[in-house]
Amino acid sequence: MARIVVLGAALGGLQTALLVAQDGHEVTVLERDPRPPPLDAKPAWSRWPRPGIAQLRQTHLPLARWLQLAEAHLPDLVREMTEAGAVRMNVLAPEPAFRGPLMAGDERFDTLAARRSLLEAAATRTAENAGIRIGRGTVCRGLRSSPGPRTPYGGASGDRVPHVTGVETDAGGSKADLVVDCTGRRSQLPSWLRDIGVPCPVDESGRRGFTYYSQYFRSADGAIPTDRFPLVVEHGSLGLLRIPADHGTYSLCLISRSDDEQLRRALRNERAWSAAVRLFPGADRWLDGRPVTDGIQIMAGLTDRKRLLYDTQHPLVTGLMAVGDAWAITTPTVGRGLAMSLQHSLLLRDILRRTGTAHPVELVTGFAEATRNSLGRIYEQTTAYTRHRLSEMDAHTAGTPYRNPDWNRAKALALLAQRDTDALRAERAAAHLLPGAREVLAAPALANAVTRLVPEVERRMPPGPSRADLLKAIEA
Repeated sequence: MARIVVLGAALGGLQTALLVAQDGHEVTVLERDPRPPPLDAKPAWSRWPRPGIAQLRQTHLPLARWLQLAEAHLPDLVREMTEAGAVRMNVLAPEPAFRGPLMAGDERFDTLAARRSLLEAAATRTAENAGIRIGRGTVCRGLRSSPGPRTPYGGASGDRVPHVTGVETDAGGSKADLVVDCTGRRSQLPSWLRDIGVPCPVDESGRRGFTYYSQYFRSADGAIPTDRFPLVVEHGSLGLLRIPADHGTYSLCLISRSDDEQLRRALRNERAWSAAVRLFPGADRWLDGRPVTDGIQIMAGLTDRKRLLYDTQHPLVTGLMAVGDAWAITTPTVGRGLAMSLQHSLLLRDILRRTGTAHPVELVTGFAEATRNSLGRIYEQTTAYTRHRLSEMDAHTAGTPYRNPDWNRAKALALLAQRDTDALRAERAAAHLLPGAREVLAAPALANAVTRLVPEVERRMPPGPSRADLLKAIEA
C-alpha cells in the first residue's frame, strides 16, 4: 500500500482521498485554508470562511452523472450530503417541455441540489469519519524530488525524468509515494515543476470566457417556486441559470461574456441585475425571495483550460498526478466540473490498482492514456460549446444571427426537446454525460427530426430581448 498526499481539501480532493483510502492506501490531505467547517452543515454558508474555493457562493448543481458515480462508489458521501439537507431532484421535472409523470428509468436524471458550502462540509465529515487526516492551514511551497528511473522518453541517452517524492510545506516536508494535485483552478503546479527542473507544462486555454453574476435567495415559505422552468436559458448576449438548492434556498445567475464591458459595469448593481433577470419569462417571481448573499457575487474569466502534462505518452515527471480542475477546467455553465473530477479520481484509483506506485512510468503513462480516452472527448465538446456560445453572443450584440452547422444542429435538438419528451430525455442525457447518450442521439429517427428543424433554427434570432432593450432595461 502506498503513502499518498492529496493537495486540496475541496470536494474534488476529498473524493479522491476517499476512493484511494478505500483500497487501503495511507492518505493525507493537505489544505491551506485553516478553518474546518461547522459541525452543522447548514450554517457553513455564513460561518465558514473558505477563500480557497472561489466558487463557494456561486450557482451550483452537479450533473446527474456525478450522482450516479457517487452512489456507486461513495455511498457514505451521498448519505451525509442528503442528511445535511441536500435535496434529491430530477432534472427533467422542472423543464416546461416535460409532460406526464416520471417513468421507470428516469431516476438516472436525479441529482442533488444544494449550495456548494453544504456539499463541501458534508464531504469533510465523510472523510474524517473514514479516518482520513486533513492537515489544515498547511501551505504547500513546492515539491520534493529525486532522479527518477531511466525512460525511453528521456532523450537519446535515456535521461532520467524527475520523480516526486513528497512536498515541502511551511511546516516542513512530507514524504509520499504519490502526490496528487487537487488544488483546482488556482493550482501552483507550473511553478512547482519549474523549481525541480521540469519544463513548464503547456496550458491549452481559451482566450475568452464568461462572467457569472449570482445571488442566492431564501423563499418565504421554504419552498422553491413551483412553476415549470428551464434550468438554463440563453437569450442572446445574456444567459440565466435558475437552480434550486437546500433549506428553501435557490440561486439566480446571469451569464455574460467576460469582455462585455457594458454589462460588466451594469450588472454589479443589484437594481440593474434584477431588471435584467425580469427580462426572462417567468423569472421575475423568483426575485420575491429574501437575498442570503451580500450583494451580487461575481466570478469572471470562466473559460476552458487543459494542462498538457498528462496529454502525452512522454512524461515530464513521475510520482505526481493532476486530477480534476488541476488538470482541466471547463466552462461552469454546462456544469461538468464535479462529474469530470469524480470520473478522473476513479481513473486514478483504477490505474493504482493495476500498476501501483512501484512502476512510476507505467503509472503516469497509463493515467495519461485513460484520461485522454475517457475525458478527452468531453473536454473537446465543452470547448466547442464555449466557442460557439461566445460567437453567438458576439453576433447578437451586433444584431446579426450566428450561423454554424454544428451549432445549428445543437439548437435544433434543443428546440425539438421543447416539443417532444423523448427528445428532451435524449438531450438531457447528453447534457448530463449519461451512459448511452451518444447512441440515442445518433438514432436515425431522432437525427432526422433534428435535421428537419435546422432550417427553422437558421431563420430565428435567439429568443429574448434585443440588445437595445436589454441595455435600456438595466440602465434605467
